[in-house]
Amino acid sequence: MKIASIKTSQYKHYLLSFQEWLQTLGYSPSSVYYIPRILHEFFLYLEERKITSIEEVKQNQIEAFINYNKTRRNKRREGALSISQSNRYIDVLKKFAEYLQHAHQIQLSINSKREKKEEKLDYIILTVEEIKSLYNATEENPIGMRDRAMLSIYYVCGLRKSEGINLEVNDILFDRKLVHVRESKNNQERYVPIIESHFQYLQQYIYNARPLILNETKSEEKLFINEKGKPITGQMLYIRLKQLCEKAEINKPVGLHTLRHSIATHLLQAGIELEQIALFLGHRSLESTQIYTHIMNKEQ
Repeated sequence: MKIASIKTSQYKHYLLSFQEWLQTLGYSPSSVYYIPRILHEFFLYLEERKITSIEEVKQNQIEAFINYNKTRRNKRREGALSISQSNRYIDVLKKFAEYLQHAHQIQLSINSKREKKEEKLDYIILTVEEIKSLYNATEENPIGMRDRAMLSIYYVCGLRKSEGINLEVNDILFDRKLVHVRESKNNQERYVPIIESHFQYLQQYIYNARPLILNETKSEEKLFINEKGKPITGQMLYIRLKQLCEKAEINKPVGLHTLRHSIATHLLQAGIELEQIALFLGHRSLESTQIYTHIMNKEQ
């Protein structure tokens, strides 16, 4: 991480020490990289206001930093930061406060509340028949086997896009018929069951198709690979899904997350308890899962 722009020695020390602390807590490599970047922004904000010690920081200055990030321009797209991005600043500062208390017995009060997202009732959901038509649209060749494995990971297992992309071959536990999700949105690993009828698609892909795509001269740990044997991107999987939708004559704006929304709704319609679906999806709280009750009511 680049910290040259920070001049205060205390801030430099805390930044590196905080990063090491996150590693000891078992955070994923991507989180260990990105979380301190927000802290880096906070330190720069303090230095610009001539605050060069954590002990000098007042509650109103923390609030001002958080409010500043709620309204500042998003660098990647037009408009301000999203509620999720804004909440992330609060989460990081609270985690840093936890670190200060643990490592240095320094109290840093973060009283800001996370904003609630507006409920999205316009999720696109595929019917069970449409899901079947996607499987039927796949071909009997190595790429078709990969397509079926993709559908099984994102629909049957309900994984998020990044969770599926980050899967490695060893994360498919054949003896237990489980998928081990190590890198999740909430930094909480989980084991996701996969039913027998769809588990065969993962077996066919890994044992029959993947070696042909990979070629004997190459090695790659990531589960999903492209035609050159390299880790596939989320964009490429999205394109494959769109192609399957066209072949299956599904005229809906579908993405990988659509498959996750669909399995959650289908499970709820089948009478599965909300708490079980929350565990299955890796939600931290039931609030995120309750949206599917609204979707189901809207579908009826």
